Amino acid sequence: MRENSIRINALELKNIDILNSEAPKEMTIVLDERSLNFDFDKSNVKPEYYDLLNNIKEFVEQNNYEITIVGHTDSIGSNAYNFKLSRRRAESVKAKLLEFGLTEDRIVGIEAMGEEQPIATNETKEGRAQ
Repeated sequence: MRENSIRINALELKNIDILNSEAPKEMTIVLDERSLNFDFDKSNVKPEYYDLLNNIKEFVEQNNYEITIVGHTDSIGSNAYNFKLSRRRAESVKAKLLEFGLTEDRIVGIEAMGEEQPIATNETKEGRAQ
């Protein structure tokens, strides 16, 4: 197996190719801290991110990928609450991708990280907002 990483429209796309296989390939899509943010204590995807998610949907379909969606939060609140919030955020992204026409078999997992793996520093207000 070989790992690749490319950048498309402010997305870092990392994939693991299955050698010469027609089977779907696994894909990790890492949105940088400016790509898709949620309002504090919210899990709804804002309309300003619909084009981004539609682009992800098209990319996944065109390249025969399967994806896992991972949700994150900042460190404000209890770990248990943040874990649930990060799961709701990942589920919200999944629902939008399905609404835009991605088939459910392309989404192979939902993961919740809570505050354990923040995408930005929790030391500043700006970092927690990402």
